[in-house]
Amino acid sequence: MEMNGIVVVDKDKGITSQRIVTEVKRILKIKRAGHTGTLDPFATGVLPVCLGEARKVIPFLDDNIKEYKAVLMLGIETDTMDATGSVVYESKVKRLALSDILDVFSKYMGETKQIPPMFSSLKKNGVRLYDLARKGITITRQPRTVFVEQLKLLDYSHPFISFFVRCSRGTYVRVLGSDIATELGYGGHLTELRRLRSGMFRIEDSVSIEDIKSGNLRLVHMTEALSNINEISVTGKVAVQIKEGKRIRKSDLDWAQMRRFEAGDKLKICEDRRLICVAQALVGTNDLYKLENRGIVLKPLRVFN
Repeated sequence: MEMNGIVVVDKDKGITSQRIVTEVKRILKIKRAGHTGTLDPFATGVLPVCLGEARKVIPFLDDNIKEYKAVLMLGIETDTMDATGSVVYESKVKRLALSDILDVFSKYMGETKQIPPMFSSLKKNGVRLYDLARKGITITRQPRTVFVEQLKLLDYSHPFISFFVRCSRGTYVRVLGSDIATELGYGGHLTELRRLRSGMFRIEDSVSIEDIKSGNLRLVHMTEALSNINEISVTGKVAVQIKEGKRIRKSDLDWAQMRRFEAGDKLKICEDRRLICVAQALVGTNDLYKLENRGIVLKPLRVFN
């Protein structure tokens, strides 16, 4: 029987996210698994790995908030903006006043623009940017909007600046560190990057590959992972209909037990707390009176075996 759920792995440095997935599959002897978002090989920390049917929940996870701890070294720029790259610029760095660092930090709080790095997994015409970068090819990348909710100075041991950042999905902390270093007038690169949180998944709940080898792992159930989505309970009869590909009609649901929702909302449909599908509401609860009993209310988006 296939294992279904999510294991939060504390990724080691120097290994790709895909390699972690391969290792988890090998250890647990399962065929299907996938991670929720790439961590750079030099980075460590939270990497949620979805096993079996749990791969289907990835598009519906609320992973917009990320948290990281990073160490920035001033005075040396690399082409990757981290310690794995080639040095492209060096300069002598004078000791900074803490107020100067904090002033620069304040400029990157809130909504800001970032240009994605060439050494990234983004694609251009189906080709990863890092593959182009390794061939010496640089292409124009459009800036994109990211949001930095918190940027906190943890330590300054010249020329190293340690900081904590809480930011939106899609934020490149390497780029943030490089921009901060440039703003300080010296350039720089990240020597350490550790992800502490990805959505609901936190470092406190993570396990190492060695833990998994010894059988010490906690699976996050799919319903728990989708705690950001309202739940609707259905009978076994309706669950069977959903698995047969049928849409959910007004008469299929017990409206007395129903939470309010709006047209367009995504909802998790469960039978006795077992996830049956994620569905989209075609009509809101306020407009149900306009619908006859056989009217379609919910359209399944992903059905789980």
